Amino acid sequence: MFTTGAEDKHIDALTRIYTKDYFIEHAGMMFRNNPDTEFCLVELEVNRLTMINDMYGLGEGDRVLKTIAGVLTNIFEEVSLSLICRVQADLFAFACPYEKSLVESYIDKIEDRIKMLSIELSVDLLLSFGVYEVKDRNLTITSMCERANLALRSVKGNYMHHIAYFDESMRDKAVQEVEITAKMNAALLNREFKVYYQPKHSLDDERIVGAEALVRWITPEKGIISPDKFIPLFEENGFIMKLDAYVWEETCRFISENQAKGIEVPPISVNVSQIDLYNPNLVETLVGLTRKYAIDPKMLKLEITESAYTESTQQMLNAMDKFHEHGMEVDMDDFGSGYSALNVLKDVPVDGLKIDLKFLSHTDEDNSNKARRILASVIHMAKWLGIPAIVEGVETIQQVEHLKSLGCTMVQGYYYAKPMPENDFVTYMKTKSTRVKLEIEKLFDETVINPDDWWDSVGSDCEPILEMNSCYMLFDKGEGEELGVIRASDSMYEIIGGRENFYNSPYTFNNAVHKDDLERFWAMFEQTNDYHTMGKSICRLVFGGKTIWADFKIRLLEKYVDHRVYFAVVDDVTASMEAIVNR
Repeated sequence: MFTTGAEDKHIDALTRIYTKDYFIEHAGMMFRNNPDTEFCLVELEVNRLTMINDMYGLGEGDRVLKTIAGVLTNIFEEVSLSLICRVQADLFAFACPYEKSLVESYIDKIEDRIKMLSIELSVDLLLSFGVYEVKDRNLTITSMCERANLALRSVKGNYMHHIAYFDESMRDKAVQEVEITAKMNAALLNREFKVYYQPKHSLDDERIVGAEALVRWITPEKGIISPDKFIPLFEENGFIMKLDAYVWEETCRFISENQAKGIEVPPISVNVSQIDLYNPNLVETLVGLTRKYAIDPKMLKLEITESAYTESTQQMLNAMDKFHEHGMEVDMDDFGSGYSALNVLKDVPVDGLKIDLKFLSHTDEDNSNKARRILASVIHMAKWLGIPAIVEGVETIQQVEHLKSLGCTMVQGYYYAKPMPENDFVTYMKTKSTRVKLEIEKLFDETVINPDDWWDSVGSDCEPILEMNSCYMLFDKGEGEELGVIRASDSMYEIIGGRENFYNSPYTFNNAVHKDDLERFWAMFEQTNDYHTMGKSICRLVFGGKTIWADFKIRLLEKYVDHRVYFAVVDDVTASMEAIVNR
């Protein structure tokens, strides 16, 4: 049972609940004295408490901690065989009889109270919970707390999953992390970290247009350690900054040495971690390496994940300005993995996009179709914005053919080549003709969608589109009778009575076509079966109860696997058509 009758030395001065020392002593007694009761030990932590202190002062942070202590007190003072404490700072713990649904009901109550406090503070407070079901009572309470904390760490900061239950794999991972941490500095000194290179290929002729430098850890005892075992840990403990700097220098050395031998080397991309952006000497370090090894700055391309753009925006903008001043290019890695991708493209002058084929990883057919359309739209949008895009993770010929159909020009993945040691990469470059051109945009420009070319391709009959008051639309036609509108001119909106009428209509534009004119409307698209023919039709459109006679002239712009893009010029011929009809 929870009590408050302990001496002051066992009571936390701020929250007025038990201290960790008291909890360890009495939880052990509680478990031993009740051998027939199943128990659990739970740790909970407040994320973003530092932000609360920074925004509102230490007083508000203390209020959060007192509130949590009060909630725990209210819940567990009525629970037999329970104990609570403040472990340290923003970390709390409680022990109670174990029944999963009951424990999660306690957690729900705690979170409900904290949500109310979040609303008061206008800050999204997030709690993380780690649960250890007491199965081995021979363990010390400290060891049990450590296991609960391992579970907590696995979901810390995760908005989707905030409760984790301990299993032995977490302990194995923790032991492995301790071993890695103990060896990482010596491994760097002993050059156990090796830089591998994965080529980037042109889909046009399959020649090499670039490469990415990737790190591998090869130990004398265990051989290769997978990057997913050490990179997240290094990002957490800060060692990634030393490792990144090592990879940057190794890459510059590789480029310089091979250029000196007369070997054509393509531009090579290196990763810049988010924590690197907070290094005030970042730009000087990278630029200094290109000077030290006498290589063109464009030969060392930088890849920074989308999350770094969204979470470290100001640092990113400051760094990019300096990189561009020195002739270095910066690509956005993992584009689309976050939630602010379009805002980033609007605000940050990136030089390229890297898109992962996880867009197509869905097994569900509906989601898979959506994913393919999203991928097509991203590639299409990149072309519109004049930003070169490369798709990574390409592993099958089916993916290659699909990407070709979307107009993708550059890819990276196991289908063409795995990451390889530098000697193997040199051999690969010699056997596979490389396309080495610092102005990689040439490859991109060959297929970029240029609006001026679109206008020209429509023909002399459509010259009015070059005028400000012209009416035009871009159609996206699926395999069935579904026609979406990608874009429309202001003049088109005026004809139909405003944007509201346009967008309040069903998504499929053909629903706005008068039912008696649908056959003629669809026949127009059949006329436009290649890039050199024009489809024509006069049809009635109905928007907001208003009927308009529209004279369409359309041209095919792009073919995809399951849809096509058309450009349409529209003339309002309502007056002349009504005069004919009313004769």
